[in-house]
Amino acid sequence: MDLNREDAKLVLVNHGRVPFDPRPDGLLDVRWLESLDDGGIVTYSQWSGPAEVDGAVAYRRYRSGVMADPERPVGCVVLVEAEFDRPDVAEEWIDLVFAALADEEVPHPGGISATFHVSEDGMRMLNYAEWTSAEAHEDALARGNGAVGLSAVWQRVQSFPGLKGGGVRRYRVVGE
Repeated sequence: MDLNREDAKLVLVNHGRVPFDPRPDGLLDVRWLESLDDGGIVTYSQWSGPAEVDGAVAYRRYRSGVMADPERPVGCVVLVEAEFDRPDVAEEWIDLVFAALADEEVPHPGGISATFHVSEDGMRMLNYAEWTSAEAHEDALARGNGAVGLSAVWQRVQSFPGLKGGGVRRYRVVGE
């Protein structure tokens, strides 16, 4: 799956498996992820335009970055979610994350890529991050006191005004 495909105008994320059978018009690609914690399934789908799927959260891709060799095999997908107390601050928070990543003297070697999305209402953020393994991601969080880096900018990310909360979950790809 190309997470940065230009024709993907919308991303829908469902907690649960959505089979898309028959394949609806406008569906470009779909990936099913299985939680490494509880086995729950998430459906991540890309669409060429407006679409509605019961229970889905709609996002638009905002910004992506490669942290290491993108040709390395992905051993773990990490979905990071954040919620804000008002619209129009998610992009500012994401830009701060990129500043923190850029400020890292020695980035964790397990990170491969990060694709950040903002919900249509502007109140939520989803980062679809690819890592070499779940263990590499766990190590990065332990090393960074809950952040994937050590730079001082990460403190600003974690205490960002307007950040209400969020979560981190690890997955493996179980179908495309």
